[in-house]
Amino acid sequence: MEILTLESRGTNKMKRRKGILIAIEGIDGSGKTTQSKLLYEALVKMGFPTVLSHEPTEGPFGEEIRKKLATSGLTPEEAYDLFVRDRKEHVNKKIIPSLEAGKIVIVDRYFISTIAYQGAGGISLNKIIADHEKFAPIPDLVIILDIPVDEAIKRLTNKNRDSFERNRSFLQEVRRIYLNIGKLLKTKVIIIDARKNVNEIHKEILFHVLELIKERFTGG
Repeated sequence: MEILTLESRGTNKMKRRKGILIAIEGIDGSGKTTQSKLLYEALVKMGFPTVLSHEPTEGPFGEEIRKKLATSGLTPEEAYDLFVRDRKEHVNKKIIPSLEAGKIVIVDRYFISTIAYQGAGGISLNKIIADHEKFAPIPDLVIILDIPVDEAIKRLTNKNRDSFERNRSFLQEVRRIYLNIGKLLKTKVIIIDARKNVNEIHKEILFHVLELIKERFTGG
């Protein structure tokens, strides 16, 4: 079956943006949240107007996702529906207004997580891509923090570790989809070895982001 790709058309046209959208992604335990915060702090210190956000959000749909996932009370279809509802609100209320204001938006998880996690859970990749093409801006840069599943599980808290150890094959499939995300997104995707130390990873991410800023804001 042919897999659709998200292209820069319609809602997703990047050339019309004043700002920059950066998504930091990876399996649980890869260090996404730490690196998102470090990048945000570095860009703010440099004087760039920057917004840091995350998914699920703190909105009503995001709260419902967290509550139900904590009790394993969601089917893959129900989880997908809630993630899409939460993301639509996130895009309309925060991401698009920030981009239109010329800001750099860093997202700790975005629809790429849905492609990986809900895709691994059995939701059609074609459906996920087609649904998101209607409303979700494609990131200008996607950073995938890649780490072997066994290493990621070691980093998790006891509660989360137990859950993922029982679903090791699922996490393997999530990682596989992440590593192939560049075939699905018509944008720049950088894969970084998340086994490196925190500062090394931060420097590598910052290098790629500053290159993008130079290219987009100065034409360099």
